Amino acid sequence: MITLKFYPERFGKERKEHSLEFSRDKLLKDYLAEAGYQADGNDVIIEGKVFDRFDVPIDNQSEIIVTPKIELGAIAGAIGTLITWAQAHPFIFWGLVLMSGYSIYSAVSASMRMRNFGTSGLGIDESSPTYGWDGIRTIQEVGAPVKIVHGRHRTGGNIINQFISSDGDKQYLNLLIAGGEGPIKSISSIQLNGNPIENYTDVEVTTRLGTNDQTVIPGFEDLHNVYNINAQLLKNASYVYTTVASDVEGFDLYFTLPGLYQVGSSGAFQSWAVTYRVEYKLHADEEYTDLGEVTISGKSQTTVRRNYRKDGLAAGQYDIRITRTSDDSSAEPQKSGDLYLASVDEIQTDDLEYPNTVLVAIKALATNQLSGSTPNVTWIEEALLVSAPAVLTTEGGDLVDWEDYYYDPEDEVFRLFADNSALYWDGETFVDQWCANPIWCLKNDMLNTRYGVGEHITTDNIDADELLTEALYCETKVPDGEGGYEKRFRLDIVLDSRTDLQDVLIQITAAFRAFPFYSQNGYSFKIDKPVDTDLPYKQIFGMGNLVKGQFKNGWKSKNEIYNWIEAQFCDLDNDYQDESIVDRDDTGIEAGDPIRPKTVRIFTTKKSYALREARYARLVAKYINRSISLKCFPEALVCKVGDVIGVSHDV
Repeated sequence: MITLKFYPERFGKERKEHSLEFSRDKLLKDYLAEAGYQADGNDVIIEGKVFDRFDVPIDNQSEIIVTPKIELGAIAGAIGTLITWAQAHPFIFWGLVLMSGYSIYSAVSASMRMRNFGTSGLGIDESSPTYGWDGIRTIQEVGAPVKIVHGRHRTGGNIINQFISSDGDKQYLNLLIAGGEGPIKSISSIQLNGNPIENYTDVEVTTRLGTNDQTVIPGFEDLHNVYNINAQLLKNASYVYTTVASDVEGFDLYFTLPGLYQVGSSGAFQSWAVTYRVEYKLHADEEYTDLGEVTISGKSQTTVRRNYRKDGLAAGQYDIRITRTSDDSSAEPQKSGDLYLASVDEIQTDDLEYPNTVLVAIKALATNQLSGSTPNVTWIEEALLVSAPAVLTTEGGDLVDWEDYYYDPEDEVFRLFADNSALYWDGETFVDQWCANPIWCLKNDMLNTRYGVGEHITTDNIDADELLTEALYCETKVPDGEGGYEKRFRLDIVLDSRTDLQDVLIQITAAFRAFPFYSQNGYSFKIDKPVDTDLPYKQIFGMGNLVKGQFKNGWKSKNEIYNWIEAQFCDLDNDYQDESIVDRDDTGIEAGDPIRPKTVRIFTTKKSYALREARYARLVAKYINRSISLKCFPEALVCKVGDVIGVSHDV
C-alpha cells in the first residue's frame, strides 16, 4: 500500500490523503497520475527527499508528500521584511523559525519551560504603577505609557490636570486623571488613599469611558499648569513672576498666611487685614496693567488660604507683579499676617475632550481628610471593548453578557452557566463588547491601529480559523473549586509599563498556556491542550528526512524539576492586592525529596485560576523533562508549531 498526501498550502492544516495499491510495475509518475496530481509546480517528497525524476520505482509502504514548491526569492524577501519590522512585529521570532526552516521543536520546547514572569525586574512588572512593590497607584508623569486594560482590574491613572479652586473660604482640589485607552465598559469602586470614596465628604466624581465623541468634563475646560513658588511678600517689595508658557490666557495666584490675627491691649485675639496689589503685562511690553488692591481679613491662628484669578487674556507670555501694600507682621503690637505667594497656575483655555481616553475627574474639599497632599486614586475598570462572537439568547434575541455563558465542545454550542440552556451564534457575527477571552483581547491589540500594531498587521495576516479554535477552548467550562464552574481561561491584566512587546506576549500568553507563532502568512496562538492521539501524526520524522548529525537529545537536571511552585497574583477577593498561592508535590516531598522552589507571576485575579496554573507549571516541570532538537530541509517540512509529530531515530 502506498500513501499519498497532498497539502494545498505548504504549512497548511488541510490535506487530501489517498491510499493507492502497490505494484512493482508502477513508477512514481504512475502513482501521481492515479491520484490526479502533476509534478509541475509541486514538490514531490519521499522520506525527506525531493524527487526531480518521476520515472523511478518506489518501495512498498512509502509515503508520498505533494505540496507547492517554496519560492526561495519570496522567502528571502519575506524574511528581510520581517527583520526590518522586528521591533513592530510581536511574533517575529516564530515567523523566522518557520520560514527559514529552523527547528521549530526547540522553540516549542523552550516555550514549555518555566518562565520568570517578570520577578527579576523585567517585563510587565518593571516600573508598573499596577504591579510594582508600592501597590496600585496613580502617577503624575510626562511621557508615561498610556495603559491598556483587559478584563477587569483595579487600576490607577496619570494625572493630566490638577488645580485648586475656591468657593469663599473653602478650597477644592481638582484632579483630572487619564485612565488609559477606551472605550471601556465601566468604572466602579473608586477609592482615595485606599478608602471608598463614599467615606469622604464634599467629593464630586465625573467619569468618561473613552469614547470617540465624549464631551468635556465640566470644570476642566481649561488647562492648568501649577508652579510652586512659596515666596514671602513684604511691604512695598514687589515680586515679579514670568510665566513659563508663551500662550497663557489667564492666571490664578494662590496665597497662604500661616495665621491672621492681632492681639489687642486686653490680650484678646482680634481680626487683622493684609492688602496686596496685582499687576500684569505682556513680557515684551513696558507698562503694567493695574488690577487694583485686594484685602484679606480675618481672625485665625491656623493657615488662611486665598486665591486671585484673572481670565480673558490674549494668549502670550506674561509678567505678573505682586506687591504687599499693608504693614508686615510685628511683635509689638503683636500682629500676625505673613503673606506668601504659594503657587501660580498658568491657564490655557482649551476645551479638550480627550477622545478615546478614559477619564476620572475628582473635586474634593481640601481639608485634613486628604492629609494635605494629592490622594492616590484607584478604581475597578471593566476594560476595553473588543470584537467577540455575538452570542444571543435566541436567533434575533438579545446579546448575552460574556461572563454568563460557556462553550460546549461536544454539542458545539454556547450555553448559559445558570441552567445550561443552549444559546445562539451564527458562527460569523462579531460585535464590540466587554470580553476577557485572551484570544479576542490579543487579536484586538494586534489589529488596532491606534494603540496596537495594526499598521503592520491586518486581517490578511490573521489565521482566523486557528484563533477561533483556540478562543472556543478558552470558553469551555472547568470547576472553580467552590462547587461551581468558570471559563477555562480569561485575561484580567493592566499593561502600563514600557516593555518589549515580545516579553509582554510571553508573560500574557503564560496566563492561558499559549505561545504565539506565524504560519500561512498569518499570526496565531497555540494553547497547550490535549489532542486526539487516535489521529495520525501530522508528520513523522525519521532518518530519511532529517539533516545528518543535527539530532540532539536532552534532559532536565534535577534542579530544574521544581516541586514547590509559588504563584503570585492580584487577588480580587482581597481588593486586588498581591497574594501568593502554593502548589507542591506532597508525595515526593514526604518521600524525602528536597524542596526545589520556583516563584512565578500569573497575570490573573482569581485564586482558582492562579492555583490551576501553578499546578500546571509544576506538572510541566515534573513530566516535560526530555527534549529533542532536530533539523530538516524546508521541502521536508509540512507541519507547524503545535502539531503532534512522530520521531524515529537510531539514537
